Amino acid sequence: MVGMSDGDSIDPANWDELIQSLPPGWEDAASRREPGMLGITVVNWRTLEDEKAPEVWTDLGEWVAWFIRRYRLPARKIPTCWYRHGSLVEELSALHTAWLVSFDSLDAGYGPIGFHERLAIALPRLASWYSGECHDGHVELPYASESAPPQEWADWIAVSHAG
Repeated sequence: MVGMSDGDSIDPANWDELIQSLPPGWEDAASRREPGMLGITVVNWRTLEDEKAPEVWTDLGEWVAWFIRRYRLPARKIPTCWYRHGSLVEELSALHTAWLVSFDSLDAGYGPIGFHERLAIALPRLASWYSGECHDGHVELPYASESAPPQEWADWIAVSHAG
């Protein structure tokens, strides 16, 4: 905590005072829509509201497109229809958040290596979330570097898909 030195701890007698000083709604993580201490907004896909969906999907879509190019990930790992696979959305969103936090100005400099450590753990999970086949009736395009059809993407991001 700010102002605390190593070995200091919060006196349990002051916990009530500390809790009362927190902003209203702090205990309801699902209601957190504003950036946290590091300026990062964590997406809770279960509670994403339709009016926020286009911005959230666009941010994630732009990052995923960059991520696929930067790390040269083939379509068999992350298909162009990734946004239609809930497990891929969750994993990619978590990686996006970890990446954002790793480059925050409040980070002590360990963030980028921490992101890559998390990425190494996430890559096998990505492979298990997507087996190279789509079972939702949509067809995978041949290359991950291609974008989703513009109208399909625009229609998709218009709502939250919080399901």
